[in-house]
Amino acid sequence: MRPIIGISCSLRAREGELVHELQDRYVQAVRRAGGVAVALPRLDTEEVSALVQFLDGIIISGGRDIPPDFYGAEPHPATDTDEAMRERVRFEISLVKAMAEANKPVLGICHGCQLLNVAFSGTLVQDIPSQWAQPLPHKLPDRPWFTEHEVEIVAGSLLWEWLRSSRIVVKSAHHQAVAKVGNGLKVVAWAPDGIVEAIEASDGKPIVGVQWHPEAQLDAEHSQRLFAAFVQVCSLSGSKWKLC
Repeated sequence: MRPIIGISCSLRAREGELVHELQDRYVQAVRRAGGVAVALPRLDTEEVSALVQFLDGIIISGGRDIPPDFYGAEPHPATDTDEAMRERVRFEISLVKAMAEANKPVLGICHGCQLLNVAFSGTLVQDIPSQWAQPLPHKLPDRPWFTEHEVEIVAGSLLWEWLRSSRIVVKSAHHQAVAKVGNGLKVVAWAPDGIVEAIEASDGKPIVGVQWHPEAQLDAEHSQRLFAAFVQVCSLSGSKWKLC
């Protein structure tokens, strides 16, 4: 049986209505790795438990900024968020916590990495260009937004086991990042300027967040390995999280 992997959608207000969006490259990444992708709209929190029973794993996709009051901060002028984002974040936090409680795999990508950290009581750097000393460019000022830089990965971490590499070149498009690390999480990758580029569960559970966009470079070997490894752990049951 191919594992069923839910991918959270962006939620935007458009012409007086809320619209769910999901870029196809997330779906293709899961499909190429052997999973069945299911787009997840924002649901009410009481519906999350039924959703968790149905899914083998989830991906929290990229998106706009998390409202800072979710991590006890005042908004920075550069923070881009709204009430639609608040609804999305409320649902995603509930879903992530429920999946973790059920011992099911979670992969956070860009916004998803930050969401994982906030879900477990971490905080964020709200604007890298103005709040970080001598930062690298982590996002271009215009479309397609992506810039490239190196990432160094901690040897022996779960992410390292998945990628089998300590240094990769990634595509990134973000202006926020992990600050204080959430409870039960640890940092396992950094950019050359010290910005956190990946976190994972400190107890070995398959809960990983990457700050870059692996779905935007599917021809890269490390991206293929990441999705292949994640889909494989989603296909395993119970405590059998190690790759075969």
